[in-house]
Amino acid sequence: MTRRIRSAMLASLAVLALTACATVPDSGPVREGLPNLAQVERGAYLNPQGPISGADQETIVRGFVRAASSHANGYEIAREFLAPTYAELWDPGLGVFVNEGPQQYQSTESGLAVLTLHVSATVDSGGTMTPANPEQGTDVQFELTKVNGEWRISSAPNGIILDRSTFSAVWTTRQLYFLSPDQRLVPEIRWFLRNSAMPSQIVNALLQGPSALISGAARSAFPEGTTLSTRDVAVVDNTAVIDFSTEMLDADDSEMAAITRQLEMSLQGLSGVSRFQIAVHGTVLAGGDAAISEETPAGEHQSIALMKDGEFGLAAGGSLTPMNGLSDKIVELRPEAVTMSPDLNSAAVLNSDGVALVTKERSIGLDIRDEQIAPSIDALGYIWTYSETQPGIIRASTPDVHWTELAVPWLSDVEVAAIRLSTGGNRLAALVQDETGTKFLVVGVVRDSKGLPVGLTEEVSLQFWDSGAPIDFDWISDNRYVLLSETGLLGNSARVTIGEVSGRFAAESGTVSGGSSVSGGGGRRALLRVLGEQHRMFVPQGSGWQPSMNNVDLIAKVG
Repeated sequence: MTRRIRSAMLASLAVLALTACATVPDSGPVREGLPNLAQVERGAYLNPQGPISGADQETIVRGFVRAASSHANGYEIAREFLAPTYAELWDPGLGVFVNEGPQQYQSTESGLAVLTLHVSATVDSGGTMTPANPEQGTDVQFELTKVNGEWRISSAPNGIILDRSTFSAVWTTRQLYFLSPDQRLVPEIRWFLRNSAMPSQIVNALLQGPSALISGAARSAFPEGTTLSTRDVAVVDNTAVIDFSTEMLDADDSEMAAITRQLEMSLQGLSGVSRFQIAVHGTVLAGGDAAISEETPAGEHQSIALMKDGEFGLAAGGSLTPMNGLSDKIVELRPEAVTMSPDLNSAAVLNSDGVALVTKERSIGLDIRDEQIAPSIDALGYIWTYSETQPGIIRASTPDVHWTELAVPWLSDVEVAAIRLSTGGNRLAALVQDETGTKFLVVGVVRDSKGLPVGLTEEVSLQFWDSGAPIDFDWISDNRYVLLSETGLLGNSARVTIGEVSGRFAAESGTVSGGSSVSGGGGRRALLRVLGEQHRMFVPQGSGWQPSMNNVDLIAKVG
């Protein structure tokens, strides 16, 4: 479409004044923020001081790092510590080093200074967080020069350095949504500055597309080259007016519907925004409302499946309810591990013969390889299995015993404790052990237009590590996980850790004596259960874990 045709379309659209105003859902996984965006702007940064006269090199370097905690007026205070020739070259938007602990300073007579950081995470320019090991020091260099008799920085790392508490105060997470090839919404957590430009940050991130972690597994529906035609997204009477460049006119009806879905879900829960409009250079376009309820996490399971005293069923309130058509078949297989489908209508069962699929109609063997670990079932019905006899290969099978094999070479030289699909089937994670300890690794799942798994993303992201040996893990949602690892303490205690992929920092959640397996529940709400010593099932209570049921043989996972 030429620019002339686009201009003609814009003129006609201006005459028609077609309205595309979509309502942002007021419920879902994203928590509500501050009630007024102005509060975000006022409280989003600290009030550091500029350089003082006669300051030495160390004072200038440390002052610059502190000043970069404030993004007010384009990091105005931080730039005062820079030499005039470098002040405009320094780019604070290229990322964040999140530091834990003291910053050790060293300098040389040549004007070169080094800060040794203990980085617990980095955030790239797109807002994607990658955990790091703070025990391994990271050196960042600064060059200093005299400007009118005062020390100033003439070269510094792009991006900013923040301690963890300051980072948590001035940055926040948002859940963005992209499209899979089979048109499902794929959530991805990103970090953004807490300020009134949040709508603009979100829309720009959607335009840039998914991160490397799910690139290939998801995409943005916006036509290539689309940008915002204005610097910021204006919010008027709780309506975000999103004004795009003319490339947006290349979107057909199906693409416009997909774009609307992305915006609806990504702006969901944003303070001060209840509606949005899509415009091109000031002219509001005609777009449709999107039904997105089917894309929200499925299942409000208030009970968990388990085996107790040789019987299998749903446990709730201390009692066990058999699952019609399933329980007896599962028990007959003498299971070592059970994974229920998200709708609880079928199960993948691991026993001494391999992995079998159990439905209300039949039981059928799917994978008879030896040395298998607990399987997964995704929402599209594919059963995922992994055997240590074929390291580096994972199978995705259908109920009619057709399978595709996907390469996972990054699992070839490690000991695999568990592999599972996320609840939305968009990510594959593995809990492994190598010579350095426990690692939690995540990749994206690439599917074709019908949902068939055809590959994994090239990016393998290390999301967590621990010095203790791995035990088990499960997904709580498409982004959140819970895992068990050995504490190394007497009594065989298992440490419980809860984290988010590229999101909030993983946090310890107590220990369970003899903890051997964990379930995240598989529903919208975390329904955490840990199987501990003496066949007791534990549930979270306060900051610890409380036994809730005895004589439990195994706890089933969902998905």
